Amino acid sequence: MAILAVYPHARTLQVAAWDEALCEIAIFPLSACSDGIIEQQLLPWLKTFINTSQDLQFIVTSGGTPEFTSSLATHLGISAYTIDPATSSECPPLTLVTGTPALTRRCAADTFIFKYLVRQEASDKGLELDEARFIVAHLDEENHLGALFGTSVLEALTSFDEGPFALRQSGALPFDSVLDLCMSSDGKDEVLKILHEEGGLAGYLGLQNLEDLWACQGEKADAIREALVYQISKEIGALATVLKGKVHSIILAGELTRHEPF
Repeated sequence: MAILAVYPHARTLQVAAWDEALCEIAIFPLSACSDGIIEQQLLPWLKTFINTSQDLQFIVTSGGTPEFTSSLATHLGISAYTIDPATSSECPPLTLVTGTPALTRRCAADTFIFKYLVRQEASDKGLELDEARFIVAHLDEENHLGALFGTSVLEALTSFDEGPFALRQSGALPFDSVLDLCMSSDGKDEVLKILHEEGGLAGYLGLQNLEDLWACQGEKADAIREALVYQISKEIGALATVLKGKVHSIILAGELTRHEPF
């Protein structure tokens, strides 16, 4: 019987069905209507190669979209299990301190992809996983960076909060300017839209996908590319201090790293 793996990432849903004789992979766009994705896209895809009512054993997921996974499990009549939850924060308590008791750091990222990558790196390099120290930078439509001791996450940041900007997210921002933006906007939803949907490469260069980043020409495009690399490099360097300078491997992954100029 096959296992169905479900991994939500940025604005896409990555799925795979696997058993000893089968490996099928697909990517679907995520939308607000989970039942629409399931009924109109996912189930028809599954039915092209598997009897969903009899041949699927269970669902595994990183836990990023619990409502969607629950609905999918109901449609298929099988159980769903969460592995290495992507939304849980494992960082030590000291990393959550901000400087004011009114605010607490999130220190959260896609820990599922972090742990997958460090396990793969340890296996490839012959490292003792429990004793190795890693810096992971998963650079895609969203940027997720972290410092890990084995599979334990010690520090994490993303383009949604304190990390480098990404395709649409603004990343870390100057405090006073954020306050000014909040005061001049109509409410929280408008501010979040500006920072999380209209920022980053979309805001600076009008990009809708990372593939176009290297096709942009001109001084402005050059400056923004350089700034993106600078911010990523700066955060990787900062994460090295979390590991006291003892780093066995720096792992770069995600769509951005597939482009040779980067």
